[in-house]
Amino acid sequence: MEIGDLKAKIFALLKEDEEFRYAVAGMLGLDEILRRLEKHDERFNEILSRLDSHDEKFNEILRRLDMHEAELVKLREDFNKLRLEQIKISEEQVRL
Repeated sequence: MEIGDLKAKIFALLKEDEEFRYAVAGMLGLDEILRRLEKHDERFNEILSRLDSHDEKFNEILRRLDMHEAELVKLREDFNKLRLEQIKISEEQVRL
């Protein structure tokens, strides 16, 4: 049997014979590669889950930061109003 005939027969077997195809894939180490890829997929999904959790926490922190910023603005406005009232009272006391 010539090499060309052998190659054609092997290609035909790979195409038509599932058991032969898996045997060749196993010999080439593809099953190990697939197992490792599966492990990487699992780890990647774990990381994505953790990332989602961190996103939720981060968004909660941003929401709270916005609340604190709004409260700080309100406190600053109240402080300025009190300061103006104090200045008015001081000016009135000077006039008296």
